[in-house]
Amino acid sequence: MRVSLIWLAVITLSACGWHLRGITPIPDGYRILYLQGSGNTGFDQALNQQLQFNGVVITEHAVDAPAQLVVESYEIERRTLSVSTNGQVAEYELNGRLTATVSRPEDGINTEILVRSRRTLTNDVNNIVATANEERQQRSAIEKDLASKLLRRLQGISANKADGKNEPAPAPEPTQQP
Repeated sequence: MRVSLIWLAVITLSACGWHLRGITPIPDGYRILYLQGSGNTGFDQALNQQLQFNGVVITEHAVDAPAQLVVESYEIERRTLSVSTNGQVAEYELNGRLTATVSRPEDGINTEILVRSRRTLTNDVNNIVATANEERQQRSAIEKDLASKLLRRLQGISANKADGKNEPAPAPEPTQQP
C-alpha cells in the first residue's frame, strides 16, 4: 500500500510538469551552444554552471554550434535607497541588468534579450565588514538570478518560434527580493 502511494505521488508530480528547482528544460535546438561571455568572471561562471547543469554542451568555437549566445553587456549598479536621520546611507539597492543576443542562423532566429534583477541591502555603519560580505552575497545572488532568467527567456524564444512567431518572449517584471 505504501509503495503504491509513493508511485502515485511520483506519477502525479511528473504529469503536472513539476521539475527540481533550478532545472530549466532547454529545447533541443539550444543543447549545443557557443557562449561568448561578458568578461565578468563571476557572472560567466554562474551562466556556464547553469547551462551545464541543464544539459547544454558549450563549444569552443562558434562554427561548432548551431546556436550562439552573446552576452553583450552585464552590470550591477548600486544606488542609495534611503538615508538615516544623521545623513548616512541606511539602505542600498543593487540593480542587475543583462543584455544578450541569441541567434540560430538556420532557423532565422536573432533575438535580443534583456533581463533584470534587483536586491536591497541594509547598510550597517557599525559593522562595515558584515555589510561588505552581505553585498558580495547579494551580487552573487543577482548573477545567479540573471543567469536563470536568461535560460527561461531562451526557453520562451523557442516556444515563440514553435508557434510561428519570431519575436522575443515578454520580459518578466523586475522583482525585489530581500
